[in-house]
Amino acid sequence: MAAHELGLRGYQVQALSPTGATINLKQAVPSRPVWSALDPGRSFAGILIGGGYIVHTHRMDTMMEYRGQGIGAAVAPSVWLGSTLAAALRDVPIAWNAPGVPHPLRPRVEVLAAAAFAAADYLSLRDAGSARMANVPTATIVPDPILGLDRVWPRDGLVDDFFRLCAQLGLDRQDRILAVHVRQRSLGGEPIPSFVNGLAAACRSLDLTPVLIGLGTAHADDRIARELAATLRDRGVWAVALDRPEGLRDVAALLAHARAYVGSSLHGYIAATAYGVPGLLVARPAYRKFDGLVAHLERPQDLLNNWDAALAALPRALAAPSPALPKATSEQLRYHWDNIAAAFAAGPTPNRPARLRFAALAFNTGLERDGPNWAIAPFTTAKERAAALDGADVREMEPF
Repeated sequence: MAAHELGLRGYQVQALSPTGATINLKQAVPSRPVWSALDPGRSFAGILIGGGYIVHTHRMDTMMEYRGQGIGAAVAPSVWLGSTLAAALRDVPIAWNAPGVPHPLRPRVEVLAAAAFAAADYLSLRDAGSARMANVPTATIVPDPILGLDRVWPRDGLVDDFFRLCAQLGLDRQDRILAVHVRQRSLGGEPIPSFVNGLAAACRSLDLTPVLIGLGTAHADDRIARELAATLRDRGVWAVALDRPEGLRDVAALLAHARAYVGSSLHGYIAATAYGVPGLLVARPAYRKFDGLVAHLERPQDLLNNWDAALAALPRALAAPSPALPKATSEQLRYHWDNIAAAFAAGPTPNRPARLRFAALAFNTGLERDGPNWAIAPFTTAKERAAALDGADVREMEPF
């Protein structure tokens, strides 16, 4: 989204991530490590932070992408606090692309977080709940920008992708596809065989072919998609798993041309909604992001708190007119991207004092917690650092 919308406004986008790892999906934007923004040989107009549920400091070792790398504690804060520090040190504007805040920020980071929010030239969050969690009532509330996906890939432009995908998956009836996303935790402990019985019954009664979408490997979505598809076939319901899509367009094409979507993925529901496809969102656990989204869309009836309720609501969703984005939502998204571009165009001067304050506070916090070695390490040798940690008196000092 950012590459498309900011491209229309004269900017090129380089993605940054905690590791800079390559995502093995076509159409995925290549990324560099967050800290590559500190390279003095590179110049840029500003830093954009977001989106998703990224504003927190929880350890991320539980996600397979970060296991065994020794970076579990650094992943989450590097995305928003680290990016803010990089922007402050490079003296460039900062804009926020409407991310979410899942929980109240931990007390030890509240002061630093407040300084990071103040350092933003344009600060937006995706729902009022996030603004409360972050304690920034002045943040601009913007619907999740992925709601503009059809501007990047119009529905008609995905027709060939859709038919190619159907041929690959062996789907003969392309007009009766039910796109389904299941995350293990959304089952609330219900055994898979029991859940599949309900899903199979709904698909039979409504004459739908379920396609189980594995939207990511971090939560083993691909594994459960395969397991559910196989169990449905055992129940006599033809089902397939889109567990390892070749590219992002494959997922978008399926959601754009499905008869309906039902699932526990917020962005699965968002993508379906962007293409006018009926959708039901299983909010289990009941994260604030779910309530915030359906409030934006004025569609509270699409939010269900368990799978039984969602499957029972499918006939109603199928019978309703194709949903359309509220006019206010489309206008909010247009203003959002205009505001981001305007923040970058204004240059570094307007909010420089707040960025400098954040940089000073960040370094002072590091000194208070880890001592002077934290800040002076780049200017010392490995021998000197090791001796300092051991409490030794280093008499033979090497020159800088």
